[in-house]
Amino acid sequence: MIQVDSLNIIAGSEGFSLQKNKDSLSRFFVEKGKVQINEIKRVENELIPLWIHLSLLFWVFIVVFIRQSYAFRMRQIIIATLKPQQVKQLLREGALLRQGFPVILLLLYYFTISLFAFLVLGSQYPKSFYFSFGEGFLLLFGAVFLYHALKYVIIWILGFLFETQDISFRYLLDHYLFHISEGLVLFPLLILFIYSGLPLFLYVALIVLLALWFFRLQRAIVIGLACTKFSPSYLFLYLCTLEVVPFVLLYKLGLQFI
Repeated sequence: MIQVDSLNIIAGSEGFSLQKNKDSLSRFFVEKGKVQINEIKRVENELIPLWIHLSLLFWVFIVVFIRQSYAFRMRQIIIATLKPQQVKQLLREGALLRQGFPVILLLLYYFTISLFAFLVLGSQYPKSFYFSFGEGFLLLFGAVFLYHALKYVIIWILGFLFETQDISFRYLLDHYLFHISEGLVLFPLLILFIYSGLPLFLYVALIVLLALWFFRLQRAIVIGLACTKFSPSYLFLYLCTLEVVPFVLLYKLGLQFI
């Protein structure tokens, strides 16, 4: 009889938990997902990990320091992103790729893109990541970094194989400049998105990304047409392989695993 009572006590506590979950589940179907959306918003607003606050504070300090120390060079990078004729002047005045601060700003771009993507995936698909918050972000950051590193290497190898090193270098430099500028624009939007919770800043970030991507694609077409070794059809195939196919693959992988 004591054993039965113990089992009843255990079953009662578990039954309470199961009943609570069942009530939440039934409310989810009855209210068409409103309960789940409210819970996700509460997690976003109240349970922002400490490392996110510290990371944002660290990058704010880095951006302010670079702004104070390399204001002229930062202005040159942004102008060269918008005006192609300024790229040659930027290269004549110094080896941009050998300086340290643009590499740091490139890492800021990777950080911003990764955290944006992770927060959106975590809110829309809360069961997508089977890791802790920090581990999931590090995996996504590593994937973003690896994707861009592989893309840079492929562009460089193709330029060496087809003897178009100058065109490939200019194409890589455009990536470099655009990513730095995108990081500087998206980072304030990331901060506003995290601390306000308003999806408006996410939409603005997506519009900025798409606009700069189309602008960079147009610049890539101009750079490619300057090379007389290949026909426009080869240029179209080249750009589709490097710019469009990766997004299609990511979309298909997202549909499969998320």
